[in-house]
Amino acid sequence: MKAYVSIDIEGLPGISSATMLIPGNTQYSRGSKIMTLIAKKTAETLLNNGFNKVVVADSHGYMTNIDYLEMPKNTVLIQGFPRPVSMLTGLDESYDAILFIGYHTGAGTLHGYLDHTMSGRTFAEIKINGFRASEYLINALVAGEKNVPLILVAGDQLLEEEVKKHTPWTVFVPFKRGITRYSAMYDSFEDILEKLVNGISKAVEKLKKGEAMPLRIHKPYTVEIRLREELIGDVLETWNKLSRKDAYTFTFEASTAEELLETIELIAFIAYGVYSLKNALK
Repeated sequence: MKAYVSIDIEGLPGISSATMLIPGNTQYSRGSKIMTLIAKKTAETLLNNGFNKVVVADSHGYMTNIDYLEMPKNTVLIQGFPRPVSMLTGLDESYDAILFIGYHTGAGTLHGYLDHTMSGRTFAEIKINGFRASEYLINALVAGEKNVPLILVAGDQLLEEEVKKHTPWTVFVPFKRGITRYSAMYDSFEDILEKLVNGISKAVEKLKKGEAMPLRIHKPYTVEIRLREELIGDVLETWNKLSRKDAYTFTFEASTAEELLETIELIAFIAYGVYSLKNALK
């Protein structure tokens, strides 16, 4: 069997400061170490539960956070940014299962630790078919269209309700609980690893029993985005794929989840350009 693991950082235990998130920041080495150890334990546990290959997608920021030298045998590591399909690069129908590790709440979630969806600087909120969307939901839809069942999500406990709503068969492992946008609580690392191992074992057992399935919802997807910066909207207004409702709000339709994700990613890249332009004006 072959498993795909998409791992982010904001939903990991021990991460409670923006100084842990970006290379060059004062506590980044701690964040990188935590992410590496969690990725290693995830891969080892899957390999010990019947999988013969595990692909780990480093999926935060510049996507080069995991120490390659720590990855176990029979593990493939995907790193680097930008890349196609973002946090799910290389995922296809050949995979038996997918796991989301270190995932966080979506933009607009009250008290979610560093809540955001795809780009915190760009989006205040994203809705899909009327539901507030996190990266969990977007990526679960992409995996679902490739017929890959989501068997486990681990991260901020405030994400659990969304997971239960859309993929009730998915095992949820709480890594932390957001208190405010910049604070969280979490158990000891040893306790967290024990929860992770037990959660993966339970998820694999459910998969083997045929209790896990791909996520599918009504298509085409109707998407609404709320921006954080009006100038981004002024630039996006010329794109005929999008319909502008007010200074900050746009809607569009997507026939596939990959199209949905690609559109959101392109909007984020355009937003980065707008911010760069603003910063260049003297």
